Amino acid sequence: MKFRFASWNVNNRTAQKSHLDLISRVRPDIIALQEVSPGFQQSLASSGMFAWWASSLVLRAPAGSEGRSRRLGCSLFGASTFTFRSASLLEDVAFPERTLAVAVDGAAGPLVACSFHIPPGASWGAIKPTTMRSIASWLARLEGSVIFGIDANAPKSDHPDIARNTWWWEGESDLLGATPTHHLRDALRSYLQAHPEELASIVASRPVGPLAVSHVRGNKQKRTSCRYDFVYHTPDLRVESIEYLYEEALAAGSDHAIVITEVEALTRRCSGLAPLAAELQSLGASTRFP
Repeated sequence: MKFRFASWNVNNRTAQKSHLDLISRVRPDIIALQEVSPGFQQSLASSGMFAWWASSLVLRAPAGSEGRSRRLGCSLFGASTFTFRSASLLEDVAFPERTLAVAVDGAAGPLVACSFHIPPGASWGAIKPTTMRSIASWLARLEGSVIFGIDANAPKSDHPDIARNTWWWEGESDLLGATPTHHLRDALRSYLQAHPEELASIVASRPVGPLAVSHVRGNKQKRTSCRYDFVYHTPDLRVESIEYLYEEALAAGSDHAIVITEVEALTRRCSGLAPLAAELQSLGASTRFP
């Protein structure tokens, strides 16, 4: 079974026709979104493009006393290629609404798809690496097929040799480094390992990275291209293609690239949902925004 998985930080924007047009053009079977406002969620849910959705802001509604930082969530939208089963948040992190996991069934069997948004260290300090370690630990406990999209706000540098990456905080490499504490793989590096000629072309133009540009950090005095946005997958999912559409995403209204992967499920892994049984709480069959 082949399917298209996309990930996009929509930058807390009001959904415009440009956002919906880009998502429609990408044609994902599942899309993981970050920095999603309730209004954006509702607009995309009402568009008719997807058969089901899950929102972290539905699972954890912000309290009236909580500020803007608690009013941006993660969402997952999916086509009828997959049947939605249940959704949950990671509860042992400072911002559960920046984590979302859904269990779905597809032609190749069960799949867990996730959307994560790591709090920036400049604003939240040590909460950032603590969150990344918690996610890595949670992933390490999962069995079966897993894929996730993330705005990681890291690494500091994305070197062609991952062992030479640099980090903002100790602990970030537990999730994104050369020897992570979980078993998932960076989809771009998986693809480039199988296509060394494309890696050579990237290294020729950007010898110290990043491998792709997904965001430009800094201010008017200093701007730095970086790769903060990732798709990760379990080894049973083979990456057939991957694109980072940065300029197109900027034109649509975000400041992050949309990342699109085409994935083939190599084997049927029927145990994928079992480890989540106690953690995922069903949203039911409704796709209607409350």
